[in-house]
Amino acid sequence: MLGEGQSRATTSGETGDGAASAPFAPGLRVRWASVWRDPVLIAIALLVFGAYFTVSLLRLLRLQPMSWDLGIYTEYVKQISLLRAPVVDIRGAGFNLLGDHFQVVLVVLAPFFRLFPSPATLLFFQALATAVSVFPVAAAGTALAGRPAGRLIGLAYGLSWGLQQMIDFDFHEIALAVPLLAFSLSALVRRRPLAAIGWAVPLVFVKEDQGFTVAAIGMLLGLTALFPSLLAARGPAKPADQGRYPAVALWGGLFLLAWGLFWSVLAITVIIPHFNPDHDYYYWKDGGVVGGGSALSVGTLVTQTASGWSTKLPTVLMLLLPTAFAALGSPVAAIGLPSLVLRFMSTNTAYWGLDWHYNATLMPVLFIAAADTIGRWRGDESLAWPPVLTGGYRAPRSLAGDASRALRAGLVRYGGALMAGIAVVLAFQFPLSDLWHGSTYQLDAHVAAANAAMAVVPDGATVQTNLDLLAPLAARTDTFWIGNAGNPVTQYIVFDGDDSGYSPAVTNVPAFIKEVYAGDGYVKVFERDGVYVYERLLAP
Repeated sequence: MLGEGQSRATTSGETGDGAASAPFAPGLRVRWASVWRDPVLIAIALLVFGAYFTVSLLRLLRLQPMSWDLGIYTEYVKQISLLRAPVVDIRGAGFNLLGDHFQVVLVVLAPFFRLFPSPATLLFFQALATAVSVFPVAAAGTALAGRPAGRLIGLAYGLSWGLQQMIDFDFHEIALAVPLLAFSLSALVRRRPLAAIGWAVPLVFVKEDQGFTVAAIGMLLGLTALFPSLLAARGPAKPADQGRYPAVALWGGLFLLAWGLFWSVLAITVIIPHFNPDHDYYYWKDGGVVGGGSALSVGTLVTQTASGWSTKLPTVLMLLLPTAFAALGSPVAAIGLPSLVLRFMSTNTAYWGLDWHYNATLMPVLFIAAADTIGRWRGDESLAWPPVLTGGYRAPRSLAGDASRALRAGLVRYGGALMAGIAVVLAFQFPLSDLWHGSTYQLDAHVAAANAAMAVVPDGATVQTNLDLLAPLAARTDTFWIGNAGNPVTQYIVFDGDDSGYSPAVTNVPAFIKEVYAGDGYVKVFERDGVYVYERLLAP
């Protein structure tokens, strides 16, 4: 058993398989080459990419989107790829999407979309970003818990339900925040402050609320300079950096704190209202209290945040479950609080639960927090069993204390395997379960009819259509969602009578078009299996 202040490290300075059972060593570092070239991690990343791209691509091919978001982002990236203002008519005629969210990071996808103009391009890079994020999470797990556990933590993270939900709900800009967070926090817990700062800086350009997360990263980074014991890795990744670590961490943390808050405040109060047609930030109103017409006070915010716990509490428990609740043992978990609190402050119940993409960015935070917890407990000799004799005396024992030590010792030894097991079990309850259903791979006659109908519309035309056809048409036409009021008279209408989105359902499409667009000069040019195409041939 190692004494206080002692450590055992591998001679190469990295965690090899032989180091997996060794007590945690301060300053232990992982060589990136050993991570990127690890065949097990490569296989896990390929599994994650293949599974997620398959799920999202087949949903696109079946024309079964979960919302209009894939169509919106397809139009957004297309406009940028053509060097135009990001006007997305799906969101509203003439609507500049920078008036909705501050998501300029999507410009990185524009060159690829120019080469492959399809919504599938966005889905490809979403799955790729998710798969790449496995490596930094596994690197943190390897450095802090040993290589076998690091691999299992990487697998559990890659299959985690929060990432599955993000993939299932089509596409969102937040997918690019996932790897940035993973790389930044992996560097943070491995005491590489410059890398942590570098990966955190672009997060503010993913979405306006990410600046608050960047500020939280900065706060923790700065605190590690003042309180080294906050993280399991008590020394910097490179021994030569020992002397300058406190200064870099402190000033770098202060920079991130200011950088994150500056961009979030600027985006929410200036940039988004400037581009918004109402010169407003809609999501303040959507929150009910903040900017929603009610008086703003600490009391109202606390009351609003504290309400709805029949939904919020299960969400918190489900967020912690994939890490076997080990994330609670690390201050890294606190980095997820800004995201969670902003959601729980809202009166919009859609933000509280497990659906949509809102939990995806919490996955790298919590799994890296769990790795940090295991690293901390791994070097704690008080977890030895039976308890160590100190000065000839055995430490006082209690049932609660023994249970706590046994639980923590069990997580140190089996935590990675437990997380992987939980991930596999949950996979059968979340979107990855679709891979085992034959219907996932079936493209029926109705899909063929819809594809034939869309082929009637030439590139560059203006068209109104239902939600299920938005994304394919948005890739090559100026597309409007037929459910929006105030749309202009377009050259074409493509109407899916079987999935119109109207309530009550439209049962007689020709009569509906004739009534709603009376005098607009539309003539039916295609009909098959309930899908219609109307072209504006006659002068109104």
